[in-house]
Amino acid sequence: MAEDYRHRLFASYNTTHASHLDADDLAKRDWFISYARKNYVSHLKHLDPDSARILEIACNKGYLLAALQSLGFRALHGVDLSPVDVAKAQSLLPEASITCTDAATYLDRKRGSFDLIVLKALLEHVSKEQVIPLLEKVKAGLAPNGLVMIEVPNMDWLFAQHERYMDFTHEVGFTRESLAQVMRNVFTNVTVIRAAPVVGQGLKTKLAAFIRPALVFTLRIGFRILGEGASETWWESRSIIGIAKAE
Repeated sequence: MAEDYRHRLFASYNTTHASHLDADDLAKRDWFISYARKNYVSHLKHLDPDSARILEIACNKGYLLAALQSLGFRALHGVDLSPVDVAKAQSLLPEASITCTDAATYLDRKRGSFDLIVLKALLEHVSKEQVIPLLEKVKAGLAPNGLVMIEVPNMDWLFAQHERYMDFTHEVGFTRESLAQVMRNVFTNVTVIRAAPVVGQGLKTKLAAFIRPALVFTLRIGFRILGEGASETWWESRSIIGIAKAE
């Protein structure tokens, strides 16, 4: 019954949820290109763009893979449970290998295959008891010295309450401590970083980018005075990224 329920939610995910949030394809792709440059590229310098095999699990409409393609990466693969999203990703990335299937089943067939596996906005959709088993399959899918990057919403963010409940398929939330905790059960040398925001082109977003540092600084002082560990949380970061290498 639970699997039928989840299959129904994800099969209709685009029409019932994502299509009501997404911008047009070009705007979304351009945003992801800026986002990938800011948060991913510096960790991928050891990879050869022509030969590095990259997999994104829950690739959605392929925006992040398209961003990586724009940065020179060629051997791109993606899996997703939504047939609509897979079709869109295949249209956006005709040279990539995009498959509509369950990630665990796919990884069982691809052991030791990838130099980079990315999970962006996926782990929060996985039930708690399935998180570590999924990460074990991810590790098995990595080639020697392969890299995993796991991005999730940050539950220490100031508006994390909205982030947690804006999507009915969200199962669990993470802070930098709990993301590191589950990753250390599978990987060694785990690092968790803040995801940096991308500033848009409009006057409103540019003004926000100008005001944001002063506002963050002021709130940090306030939280430090408040105590109770408030100043130690990453409340200003909407997302966090866990990074680890296969042994």
